[in-house]
Amino acid sequence: MCFSFEISIGTFIISWSISLYLLNKDLTNKQKQNVILLMIFSSIQLADAILWFNKMKKNIINYIVTSLVIPIILSLGIIYNNFVINKNNNNFKILVIISCLYMFFKFNGYSKSLCNNKLSSPIWGSKEINIIEFIIFAILITYPNWKLLIFIIFILYPLIKLLINGAIGSLWCAVANVLAFYYLYKYI
Repeated sequence: MCFSFEISIGTFIISWSISLYLLNKDLTNKQKQNVILLMIFSSIQLADAILWFNKMKKNIINYIVTSLVIPIILSLGIIYNNFVINKNNNNFKILVIISCLYMFFKFNGYSKSLCNNKLSSPIWGSKEINIIEFIIFAILITYPNWKLLIFIIFILYPLIKLLINGAIGSLWCAVANVLAFYYLYKYI
């Protein structure tokens, strides 16, 4: 869904607008935490928008967004889900730390555009995310929401591979808008 600057910034604005609207409603603590996680997660769209605005040029902006901003946002989502929402009550502590550090290694470099079709998206750090990395991140960002995890692994991932065949990290962050509208429907 991050096919251009306009779509990335639009996704960010829609997700954050719905989130801010919901945070001003009478939500339970769990609902507020879900909305805050959505805000963290959808912030990746702003990073993608910056990459698009920069036209994926191999310069300092691309390097900083790819090597620092993207891993920070992804790490914040994992940390928030595991240590705030789940109150550190799971066995993923070491995996969380290793995964957060690994993202800085994995995405160190410059993002480039997947240009093999009209559904082009940024490939962070010019390194595609493999299935194992995808599953570990999906578990850490969704646990204990098994329904969402099953949707992401068994429906979203194959759909992305079938339709686009690349830029998995950037594209599956488009889940943000789906979650935003789901929370809007469910929480009001």
